[in-house]
Amino acid sequence: MRKLALLPLLLLAAACSGNPKQDGVPEMARLELYNYSPAASLEDRIGLIPERLLEIYRALDNKPGYKPYPPTPQEKALLLEYLALMPPAYGRVFREKCAGLYFVEGFTGYGVTSWVVDGEGRLYFTMTLNPAALRETLSETMTSRERSCFIPESGQAVTVDAGTKYKGLAYALFHEAAHALDYIEGVTPYTDLDQPERYRAAARPDGGLFTEAWESYAKPFPRNDFLFRDKITFYGFGGGPKIALSDAYGAYAGLAGSPFVSLYGAKSWAEDFAELTAYGLIAGKLGQPYRVTLSMKGAASRAFEPMKGPAARRAAAALALAEKL
Repeated sequence: MRKLALLPLLLLAAACSGNPKQDGVPEMARLELYNYSPAASLEDRIGLIPERLLEIYRALDNKPGYKPYPPTPQEKALLLEYLALMPPAYGRVFREKCAGLYFVEGFTGYGVTSWVVDGEGRLYFTMTLNPAALRETLSETMTSRERSCFIPESGQAVTVDAGTKYKGLAYALFHEAAHALDYIEGVTPYTDLDQPERYRAAARPDGGLFTEAWESYAKPFPRNDFLFRDKITFYGFGGGPKIALSDAYGAYAGLAGSPFVSLYGAKSWAEDFAELTAYGLIAGKLGQPYRVTLSMKGAASRAFEPMKGPAARRAAAALALAEKL
């Protein structure tokens, strides 16, 4: 999940909402923006993005070309099919708490999940996905994501093999659904630095999954840190990319000695949970490969398989946490 900076969005909200429980809540975090009906089926909540939300995304990302994408019945069915591959808690949270699920053509990255509250302060979420994930294979989506982390260099490349059996939607949905579960159930201590504490779900015991790896939200304990971790960015956010492709080996070698399953997962404990969930399903439950290959100029190719290291145990633990909900 690429992080939306919600604090600047306070400028988009009225100074006073008329409801003390919503004072200071950004416009996009208010349930009334979404025409949410609890009686509507989840399938009916997969539709066109509200025009006002699309305007906000265009302004946030400086992408006036963002366009709503209407998913076909077959694409909706595929999304629901992939959701059913996740532990039952995910389906329940989507049915009870998803205020809307949308696709935006040309979206930066593959998805974003945002917290939403109603007038009584009850938590919900919305999800926006890039329809490119409906067209690409899982390997294509993962390769595109990974390459956005590095400054391109001629004759060198990073490629991710995650198989071709599943669409990139599997990764986008698994990752974003983990954030949704985290918002609603409090799997990690908290999901979003910009989310006011009064709207955070109470954190559940994690069995040490995150508290043993992370000193704070985006700072792992020194024993888990590694070269270039503090320079990791994706999709051009945060002023990136900041890591030269010629330095990719150092980054992945550091990752291999850490408890994290991906560079993306090494950014914060929220992303750690989302990535452990996604790869626990992709490589664990679904039996797909997860191999990162570096093709470097003048050197033999080198491959890394993070799910064959310590991250595999943590990925299983992330799914086990969800199974208990």
